[in-house]
Amino acid sequence: MGTEPGRPSGYATGPAAVVGGVPTVDRKRTNHFFAGPDYSVIHPGLFPHNPRAAEMATMREWLTFEVDAGWGTDDFEATVPADYEFPPRWQTADDRYDAREVIDQNQELLDWAAEQRKTVLQAGYELGDVDVRRADSGGIAFAVEVKNATDGHNVPTGFDAERLVFLEVTVRDADGRVVFVSGDRDPNGDIRDGHSLYVHYGELPKDPYIFNLQSKFITRMVRGGERDQVLAVNYSPDPLPFIRPSTRATVLLARPVGARKHTQTIPPLASVWPEYRVTSDELSGSSGPYTATIRLIAQMIPVNLIPEIQSVGFDYYMTPKELAEAVVDGAQVLWERTVELQ
Repeated sequence: MGTEPGRPSGYATGPAAVVGGVPTVDRKRTNHFFAGPDYSVIHPGLFPHNPRAAEMATMREWLTFEVDAGWGTDDFEATVPADYEFPPRWQTADDRYDAREVIDQNQELLDWAAEQRKTVLQAGYELGDVDVRRADSGGIAFAVEVKNATDGHNVPTGFDAERLVFLEVTVRDADGRVVFVSGDRDPNGDIRDGHSLYVHYGELPKDPYIFNLQSKFITRMVRGGERDQVLAVNYSPDPLPFIRPSTRATVLLARPVGARKHTQTIPPLASVWPEYRVTSDELSGSSGPYTATIRLIAQMIPVNLIPEIQSVGFDYYMTPKELAEAVVDGAQVLWERTVELQ
């Protein structure tokens, strides 16, 4: 709660309030923003809350304001065709300019929040050494160190079964051609693990090298055995299957009581070393040098959660596709490194 999120950085000082135009005596001021892995995916006219936005238009009207089209900017308004059809609330250019001012104010706050989020996540995760174990005509093998930089708890923490923290690793030859990739996304925006719908239906191969710190729910099936699944439902092992209500609050345990979690988190100040191998068949024939670009990426939820809950619909008239795109757009590259594989 200090001046820099995620680190013991001291506290700001200043008045706690201004009463009748007079500031109170200076005191220690703690930061209650509490930056974390989550981020907004809704229209920037609706969040952050802006009193001027609430006075200007209803929520439904804000949802009709097309931010990405450039409404209310000089470039758009100078070239907009005379027959361009606007929603009733945004018919006049003055109203669109006023709305753009609100959007810009909110976007400034969202950008600041993104910086805070990245700062606190970088305090928790570090990309360490790259150990090249082989690099010759027979293939390439290397390992990447991912570290928990905190001394207080595992990372990810909290609802770790929905936190996506993964490595994207791309190896290129001397001509820039990609010869190996792990941690890439399918067309839905999922990494190619067992929960990718493209992998599930056999349209893409499963990524054998995927490194992902997202824990997985392990549930007991009604006819015996266990499996991992996106959302854990408390099925009864009774011969007649039915859903059994939980007897303890899920929020207190961070998981349904009828399921276990296969934890993938890293303990305090510990490291893990995921390994990657490029076979001789995958090498392009180039004599090198080959380079690996390594990116550590954090995302608040996996896209595969969306199909599991889309039957109930989403607020703010968002389609599953729009929501998935917003989730992927909000993902942050915490660390990036390019190394030469000599």
